[in-house]
Formats: sequence, C-alpha cells, structure tokens
Amino acid sequence: MKWLTSRNVFPLAVITLIISLCLQCAWIRQLYLAQKQDIKTKLESIVSNASKQIVYRSVSRGRERSSRFKQFFLSSEWFALRQAFDGLKLDNLHSQFHYGIDNDSTVVEMRMSFLNDPKKHFKISSSAKTDNMSPRQVSSDDQKDLKSLDSLVNRQLQQFDIRIHRNYALYDYSSGNLIKPVPVAKNKLSFVSECYTYNLKFLHRYQLVVGNIFWVVIFQMRYYLISSFMMLVLTAAAFYLLIRLMKNQQLYAQAKIAFTSNMTHELQTPISTISVALESIKKYHLIDQPEKLENYLNISVHELQRLQAMIEKVLKQEQMDLGETKLQFSLIDVQPILQQVIHAMEVQVQEKNAFITFLPTAEPLFIKGDAMHISNVFYNLIDNALKYSPVHAKIEVSCSIADRQLTISFKDNGPGINEIYQQQVFERFFRIFNQDNIHNVKGSGLGLHYVKQVIALHDGHVELYSKDGKGCTFMVILPLYEEN
Repeated sequence: MKWLTSRNVFPLAVITLIISLCLQCAWIRQLYLAQKQDIKTKLESIVSNASKQIVYRSVSRGRERSSRFKQFFLSSEWFALRQAFDGLKLDNLHSQFHYGIDNDSTVVEMRMSFLNDPKKHFKISSSAKTDNMSPRQVSSDDQKDLKSLDSLVNRQLQQFDIRIHRNYALYDYSSGNLIKPVPVAKNKLSFVSECYTYNLKFLHRYQLVVGNIFWVVIFQMRYYLISSFMMLVLTAAAFYLLIRLMKNQQLYAQAKIAFTSNMTHELQTPISTISVALESIKKYHLIDQPEKLENYLNISVHELQRLQAMIEKVLKQEQMDLGETKLQFSLIDVQPILQQVIHAMEVQVQEKNAFITFLPTAEPLFIKGDAMHISNVFYNLIDNALKYSPVHAKIEVSCSIADRQLTISFKDNGPGINEIYQQQVFERFFRIFNQDNIHNVKGSGLGLHYVKQVIALHDGHVELYSKDGKGCTFMVILPLYEEN
C-alpha cells in the first residue's frame, strides 16, 4: 500500500468528510421534516383535546359524577360527530343544534334541513337552542369558555415542553366569517389548526395559529444534532491524528535512515584511521622507530576513545527511550561541573579557535540530580555550540536564580535556528538541513533529544531563544535544592 501516504490520505479524508457531511445533512433534513410533522400533529392533538375537555366542562357543571355523561361527551365518537356536524356547510342547508338536561335524562338533538326545489333557496345558517338563557348570558358564558380553552391549550403546550409564540383566530360559527384575525400574514404561518367549537352554544370556532415552529423543531432535534456534530468532529479528529501520525512516522523513518547513514560514516572514520595507523606500523616496521610508533599508537587510542564515546552515546539514548536509565540523585553543585566540562573541552575549543566565557555566581548552586547525566547535558550543549558556530566562535555560559529556580544559559554567535525548527530540534534523530538538503555538520541528531529527556527527569525544562542568523540561547531551568 505504497499509495497510502499522508499526501494521499489528506484528499481522501477531505472527500470522506464531505460525503459524511452530505449524508448527515440529508439525514438531518429528513429528520427535520419528520419532527416538523410530529410537532404539527401534536399541536393539532393539543387543540382538539382541549376543545373536547372544555365542551365537557361547559355541559357537565353539577354533573361531574355522572360516568355515562362523562363517557359520552369525552368519547372520540361524539367528538367526530360534532366535528362533522360543524364542518357540514352546503348550499341551502340549515343546521340546528339543541341539548336539554333534566334530572332523568340528557337529550342531544342535531337537525339539518335543506330545500328540494333548486329554484328556491335560503342562506346557509346554523344555530343552537339555549333554554332559559338570555343572549347576554350566552355571550358571557361563551367568553369564559374561550378563555378556558386558550388557557388549557397554553398549559398543555407547557406540559409537552413546546415553547412557541402563538395566537388564535376566531370565526363566526354560523357564517364562517373571521371575526378575530391574527397579526401575522397568512403566508408566514407555519401552523394553522382546524377550527373547533368549545361549547354547545355554537357561537364561535377556535383556531390555533403559530408563526414559526423552526426553533421548536430544532430544540426537539437537539440531541440528534449534537450527536451528528460530535460524530463529524470525531471523524475529522481521527483523520487529523491519522495524517499527523503517518507524517511523523514518515519523518521518523527518513530521520532514522539519515541517522543510520550518518552514523555509518561517523563510525567508519575512526575505524579507517586506526586501520591505516596499524598498517603503517606493520608496513614501515615502526617498532624500530619509537617516536613514530608512539605517535601512531596515540592516534589509534584517541580514535578508539572517540568510537567508544559515539557507541555509548547511542546506547545511553536507547536506554533513555526504553525507560531503563536509573538516575543516581545526590546533592551537587552545578558550577564546578560546568567548569570541569569547559576545561575538558579545551582541545575542541582550540581547534575551532573559539572562546568560552563562564560567568559564575558568588554562591554555590545546589540541585538534586545525577552528576554524570547533568555533565553530559552541559557537554552536549557546548559541543553543539562549537559545531554549528563559525570559526572564532564566542560562547557564553552563565547562571542565575529566580523564583527558586536555577537557569543555566548557553549563548553562542552561530547561524541561529529558524523558528519553524525550534520545536523539532529536540526530537530524536532530527537535524536541520541546508538549502541543498545536506547536513553541513556531522552529528547523530540525538544530543538535544537526550538533553530534553534528562532535564525532564530532573523536573526541569529546556527553552530555546533564537533568530535566524543571530545565534542561539539554550536555557536549562532546574529547581534549586531546598532543605525541608
């Protein structure tokens, strides 16, 4: 699967996310339409149930305990019959409703009449007989029932957690004319219910109207929307992590190949030098020339020590990465260790015609740490400064204390490190290339990674301040030792 690289995975991830987004949008749209219809059905049910309840209350005053009375007026059959009677509006049709209640029985009469002769006609009319009630009393009762109906609709909306801006229209029962319009244009209404009577006086019909139910539907869909959004976010995050992991693995593989190639050359140099020295001793019989023999032997010893140092460096880093390194913590003074490292590196400093300035403090600087690993950290940082700085390099090492922390600064006048590489230089095997993708300075790419790991094990951290072309400043920050 050579084609499966970070470069190819990125467009594949984008296409997959777009397809997922489209599918999610299609699914959400279908869900929205279904939820919208469900809200409309629920609103219609709320109004019809409220109408049924108010009609029952209007005729059941004083007879609430009658089970048959309740069974009849709250039955779906009676409700359907009443709606059919209310909705039957034909030419030349006259309808009349009457109900009477006495101690013995309840009488409900529905009467409809129409003319057989098509030449004769009368206006459509509907009316209800009200026994022993004045028109004023009928109108007053009708207003009370209307308020009760609207209040019951509002309570049921709250019960179902439907929060909407609603209104109602009122129609004349007999003529069907609108007598209470709503302050919203008809084409902007999201929901309009059927017309319902709310008592048996048949003066008016009630209609619930809602301007906008979009946010109600969205609220009902909130969990679906959140889960859909989270799924897209998690999918995008998974692709992002996958691409980043693949990219890091490719960079790591390339760095490892470069490390192997570089270390092969690094190891080959001392081996070749020793081989040439031994061949010269044998070929020219230098055993008879003690001075030359000693010179060649010293060269061989030096190269063997350098070879051993490189091998130990790799082994220590491997142990560090595997977590097998056990530090030997003790109370140490940092400044004498710095002076020892600087003194031990005099040969390298002279070869580069460099100059190291050490600015110690008057008082000792104690930390709890491993002296060997701390000295290796100092060696790596000074060695890096020497490697990457030009001839006649100037390196300044200083110590300072602030907020119970010790800061050891290593400043050089080298070429500096571009900002885009300042985090990567601490990664294993990473080395900065020049414009021709070539390493100008020999090295393993392990030094700064080792420095960061060791300092982290001492509860400290390393900071880098640099500008391209203006040198580097590495700052090792460690906690000072404090007696409890």
